[in-house]
Amino acid sequence: MDPILYSFHAPHHDLDLVARYVLRERLADHLLLWRRCTGACELMYLATCQRAIWILWGGDGEALGLAPEVTRFEGEAAWRHLVEIAAGLVSANLGDREIVEQLKLALENAKEAGAAGVEAQAALEDVLREAQRLRARTGLADGSSSVATAALRHLEDALPKGARIAVVGMGPMSQYLAQRLPERGFQVSLSNRTAAKAELMGFPTVPLEQLQHDPEGFDALVTATASPRPLFTLAAWERLKRPPLRLLDLALPHDSEPALGQLPWVHRVDLAGFLAETEQAKARRFDTAKKAEPFIVGAVGRVQKRAQERDKKYNTRTAQDRLTDAWGSLEEEALKGALKDLDEVQQEALQALLKRGRTLSFRALSQTQRPGHP
Repeated sequence: MDPILYSFHAPHHDLDLVARYVLRERLADHLLLWRRCTGACELMYLATCQRAIWILWGGDGEALGLAPEVTRFEGEAAWRHLVEIAAGLVSANLGDREIVEQLKLALENAKEAGAAGVEAQAALEDVLREAQRLRARTGLADGSSSVATAALRHLEDALPKGARIAVVGMGPMSQYLAQRLPERGFQVSLSNRTAAKAELMGFPTVPLEQLQHDPEGFDALVTATASPRPLFTLAAWERLKRPPLRLLDLALPHDSEPALGQLPWVHRVDLAGFLAETEQAKARRFDTAKKAEPFIVGAVGRVQKRAQERDKKYNTRTAQDRLTDAWGSLEEEALKGALKDLDEVQQEALQALLKRGRTLSFRALSQTQRPGHP
């Protein structure tokens, strides 16, 4: 079965629109609700720093009630978009490898919630296999910079060695930066709503409430949490007067109010700044996409064919089950119902006739499922 995709993604959609559909709290409940309201056989949901996407097998995605700007992919286009996502071809940073783990986590979440099963897993395994092959053939096997590595370069260019940086959150981007920044000569402190998680990393910690009140003592603050509301607000900082602070907000929705950029001592950069492509990056994306085209066509053909084979196998098994039930009911009725009073010879003849009929019917079903059969 081909999946159907409903997607909000930058730069096609504005980041503020994408942020409206990034959901992380009570995700399991929402997955079941989405599956129930759409009637999908299986369903996955993926949210990253630049996209929110629903992947449905069957059902009516219109029941999700998404904004009319949503982009819909179906059939071959759906498989193509999944392969391009998994290969990092449509990521802000070409070849981004973080998306692979994000896709795996999306499947794991859907399976744990009971919204996805064998078809979603088989489809994703196929897509990731083809994406890995595509990366190798297009020279993206080593990956390209992600938003986290772009943020790392930004801090290296903007700050002197020894600068003090507070990293807020314990997600993949925060942990990556916390591990890499000391290698570049920076002093790192961690902050998180749950302090115990930050302490496990082995870095100095700072209470989140303290940073929210005043980021005193830090040259930069990097935040990437799953908070649905801003953690850092203009109201809390507007009366402060302090040395310059570089604020990198890598969260979606934002962890900091955009109005903080109005303060003379705050240099705020959010995801929009890192997702904005230079002309050079656009040229590289165009060249890579052109080089990848024949491989994408082949990959899409293979994953779609395997999905059709799984669907056919499932339908065949279902037909066999129905035929088995039908013959079981017929034999039960014939031998223990209306014809139960036949004598021994007649009973044997009837049993032989039923056995022959069962064999011929299953043989006919098997022949209709052979490749090339009309």
